[in-house]
Amino acid sequence: MGDPRAITPLVAALKDSDQEVRTIAAEALGNIGAPAVEPLIAAIEDRDPYVRLAAVATLGQIRDARTVEPLVVALGTADEDVRRAAATALGQIADPRAVDPLIAALKDPNEGVRMSAVDALGRMGGAPAVDPLAAALKDWNEGVRRRAADALGQIADARAIGPLMAALEGGDSHVKGSVVAALAEIGVPAVAVLLAALKDSDRDVRNAAADALGQIADPGAAQPLIRALADEDWHVRMVAAEMLGKIGDIGAIEPLVDAFTSEQEVQHVRKAAVEALGRIGDARAVEPLVAAVRDGEGWQRKAAVEALGRIGDARAIEVLIDALKDYLDVRKVAAEALVAIYRSGQLGPQERALLLAQRSVITETHRDEYPYGSHEDSGIGVDFPD
Repeated sequence: MGDPRAITPLVAALKDSDQEVRTIAAEALGNIGAPAVEPLIAAIEDRDPYVRLAAVATLGQIRDARTVEPLVVALGTADEDVRRAAATALGQIADPRAVDPLIAALKDPNEGVRMSAVDALGRMGGAPAVDPLAAALKDWNEGVRRRAADALGQIADARAIGPLMAALEGGDSHVKGSVVAALAEIGVPAVAVLLAALKDSDRDVRNAAADALGQIADPGAAQPLIRALADEDWHVRMVAAEMLGKIGDIGAIEPLVDAFTSEQEVQHVRKAAVEALGRIGDARAVEPLVAAVRDGEGWQRKAAVEALGRIGDARAIEVLIDALKDYLDVRKVAAEALVAIYRSGQLGPQERALLLAQRSVITETHRDEYPYGSHEDSGIGVDFPD
């Protein structure tokens, strides 16, 4: 109920002879708030470990600045459960006075205490915690290492990039996911290092770097990614194209068009580039995409048709109608693209009529038959809105 009138009987219950009553009283005082602080501080010295633990945990919930010094003292007690709870409570209160004691707790002999200290420092943030948390990436306990990476991601300080990359390159599979997430949280300052990591000899490192880059959708990353489209390594170019599509920077249109249309470029990069053009949705990409639908190889036609459907420019209608005669994969995406353009509601009367004339072709049920050893493939079977 949290009624302040309950404080007197609850404080009295903190002196009950029954340990369970004292424990429940300590927990209940958390609902009273600030008036319960002094009795709970006194309960940290209770003879029973469960009462001490409840008192410390409850003080963390109340988050009163008066509790910082007593909790710092509790951080140095012999009871490891109380030390762990004290670290958690100090993280909840987030008072700067707790930073140094929590950093010291990163060397506690108990891994549970170290984990709680790491979590608390991550929650509190601040530059002083970066180097100690970076050192915790080398802790013998995988839980501490993983939480240290998480905490560095919360703080998002660029100084953590080097230690995080070292953890990634060290082959520690237990922390890889947390390291990737942390680098993604740091964002743009990590882009150059992650692009370099795409060339690492270890495939796991390359994949992790690509994962981290894929989570950074900050416009500030556009310029280094555009430059990376000219990298000597095709994997770097491919990931750069994918990221540029996610970021949606229109400054990437021309470099992406160049990558897509270059016959010297590998197919993986060209496909990533055309998909990025579709994501960005800029009309400047329409003409080269139309050209690819007319003259490109099968995969190029399909990818270009999908991109044109995303862009939704009416100039693509005629070439998309022509693509309804292509092989099935292209026919289907062309039909879906035309339906998307129709649904946009931005067509003029002539364009609308041209598109409506294809309704039966688009909706005809697909048939795939093999009579007399030959192959007959007709129809598309895509729904057309009324």
